Amino acid sequence: MTAPPVTRSGNIYDLGYRRYEGPRLGRAHAIRSLVSHSFRTTFGIGRSGRAKIAPVTFGAMALLPAVLIVGVLAIVARLGIDDDIGEIGLVGFSSYFGAISAIIALFCAAQAPELFGRDQRHGVLPLYFARALRRSDYALARLAGFCLALLVLLLLPMTILFLGRVLLSTDVAVGFTRNLPSLPPVLAQALTIAGLLGGMSMAISAYTPRRAYATAGIIALFVLPGIVSSIIIELGSGTIGNLLVLLSPSSVIDGTNGLFFGLDPESGLFFFDLPHWTFLVSAVALVVVFVILIVRRFARIAT
Repeated sequence: MTAPPVTRSGNIYDLGYRRYEGPRLGRAHAIRSLVSHSFRTTFGIGRSGRAKIAPVTFGAMALLPAVLIVGVLAIVARLGIDDDIGEIGLVGFSSYFGAISAIIALFCAAQAPELFGRDQRHGVLPLYFARALRRSDYALARLAGFCLALLVLLLLPMTILFLGRVLLSTDVAVGFTRNLPSLPPVLAQALTIAGLLGGMSMAISAYTPRRAYATAGIIALFVLPGIVSSIIIELGSGTIGNLLVLLSPSSVIDGTNGLFFGLDPESGLFFFDLPHWTFLVSAVALVVVFVILIVRRFARIAT
């Protein structure tokens, strides 16, 4: 018996591919989406539980002093004592940022490499640049999202502290009036810290896809310049030491804090002998330099 002849057959499928004819949201929407994504990624929103460990831990550490202070104020109110928080020896508006500056730096070291570094490691930059986004748009949107997240982290404990001091006063109206003048310097200092530490962290993260290298670089740049400048000043080289002070993020934050809150430079909180306005100038200059470095990096990076 002969085998039946083999016949070739095939099917044609009409997949119906068509050009997209819907609305094109454009460059502005792409920038807003990337800012929102960067903000969410910084706090681990929409990611695994492991990605939330660092932001939740450091966020709770930044909030803890404010919660404890409000708790003490509640006890004071129950005892019927009408006393301002500064008079009972607790951390106030002018010293709160200094108390949590190291925590904010660790938060930056843990979360900033998640934005620029991960995109470089996974090779997704060509996908971003193939869309409506320009390279500068990508760099600035990532930076803006991270700085916005830092701003929320900085202002949330101050909001708790403000509401606690006002609502727990025996006279709410008097408490509000007494604490209201502290809001402008709080906002100014929060913006300064967010721009300075956010720009520094993202600039370092932009130049290395390795998370460990970026984290180590952020911590080193936050800590080492202040230590070196204090040593040099102690050795008698004031000019070089003062220059390093103006390049030290931690010292610049102390200086702008003194400027905004009107602290006395001779109060023993500062080891440098510089007018406070020079630190604001230094902060603005450093932020500009960091932004330029970030934009320049992604303008020249090969994809």
